[in-house]
Amino acid sequence: MDYKYKTNKEKDMKKGLITFISLFFITCCAYAESKIPIKILRIVDGDTIEAQINRNKFSVRLVGIDCYETCRIHRAYRQAYENNLSIDEVIKKGNESKHFLQKLYEQNKNNKVYLDFHGIDRYGRALGIIYFNKLNVNEMLENEGGCMVYEYKS
Repeated sequence: MDYKYKTNKEKDMKKGLITFISLFFITCCAYAESKIPIKILRIVDGDTIEAQINRNKFSVRLVGIDCYETCRIHRAYRQAYENNLSIDEVIKKGNESKHFLQKLYEQNKNNKVYLDFHGIDRYGRALGIIYFNKLNVNEMLENEGGCMVYEYKS
């Protein structure tokens, strides 16, 4: 009887230890860097790029920012209305943001490009923050590239 008690106690201690170790690693992983190396294939507009990992191509929507559109689509007309701009001003601002991102990419072409992945949106695009080495591209676009702060709702 005493032997079973020790065995159950040992089992409980092992379960506790396994639980502790699991929680420790889960916590560590939650705070770990989630930056994935990517290759930029094309800059679509100020807040969207096409990227590649190995042979897999996908779109990335930069989180936390919203840039003006670069062509006359419904959203561009809505941006014009909401910001009291003409459609031509919206498209001009959109192209300026796109060119800012292209220039930033050209200046950092020799640096590694990383995606800090934040999920997938309802259109199937990856959501994330782009880094050129340690340079946060999303912040640069917000501060200097003519993009607005935007809380993305998937």
